[in-house]
Amino acid sequence: MITGSKKIKKILEQMYDVANVKDGYTYWYLRLLEFTLSIFRYEGLPNTLPARELELQLITQGYATPFRKDNGDIVSIPSCLYGYDEYYTPTCANFGNPLIRTKRLYLTDVRGHEQNAVLMYNSELHNNLYYANIDGSFNPLLCRYARRLADLESSENIYTVKTRCGKAPASGSDATNNSVINFLNKIIVGDFKNAIADDAVLTSFRSVEMGNDTSENLMSFQAARDKILEQFFREIGVKFYNSKKAQVTEEEVQADEQVLLISLKNVLRERTAGIERFNEFFGTNARVYINEEYQRENIIANNKEGEKNDVVSV
Repeated sequence: MITGSKKIKKILEQMYDVANVKDGYTYWYLRLLEFTLSIFRYEGLPNTLPARELELQLITQGYATPFRKDNGDIVSIPSCLYGYDEYYTPTCANFGNPLIRTKRLYLTDVRGHEQNAVLMYNSELHNNLYYANIDGSFNPLLCRYARRLADLESSENIYTVKTRCGKAPASGSDATNNSVINFLNKIIVGDFKNAIADDAVLTSFRSVEMGNDTSENLMSFQAARDKILEQFFREIGVKFYNSKKAQVTEEEVQADEQVLLISLKNVLRERTAGIERFNEFFGTNARVYINEEYQRENIIANNKEGEKNDVVSV
């Protein structure tokens, strides 16, 4: 295991692959997940049930099934739903955890078994459409936007390198190709103090133009990135401030805010209903709220301040 300064050193020594969409996808998925984890806050949950864990399950699974361990502690472990009733609502769940004795979770009184767990949902999709398994989590949203951002970032990186190396090598010789590739790899990292030492390159190598309008393409990539992020934030109910569009009508502002509020209220409604079932079953007094920076009055205040200071509010 690499830890501490060795891990930092390894990261600093690594050279990015300009076409590595996989790493970009992982980065953006985790970054967008971090945003969604900060939308809601909880009060009054038992000490054995961290709010982050509950919210993480709602976001990534689309549901959570809190229950009591044998010692009485209330926990929530990632689980699988099954046993649907006549309205296609799951009645049971099971889980696997090496530190907790496995048992069947009953989400309602079922065939002589008393309820021992509570079902909470992330959205009104409730993870099913009759017997079809529907993903009611935020995962589809996170995955789609993470892929779009990763693809865009990869293209932007490629065009950035093109500003230093605008031609592609073409040769019929492997030896010549290897020599040219070594040369170009140094150009990519900004090393201009190198030369091709293979005489064959001078006679068998030719270059192909990779296109033009690089600067314009870079600007369009950056604008597209901002637009994709704006679309993502709007879908989860967060205001994204675009300083280039500061002049908007009052009707546009109100319509934009209404979209954000509806988006937040939909998922808050399900969490509130879930917490009410949680309190009724476990005898607790937990509450769930929208974090202050996402509440209506703060959205409006931040909107005016954002247009004044040209900032992005997240």
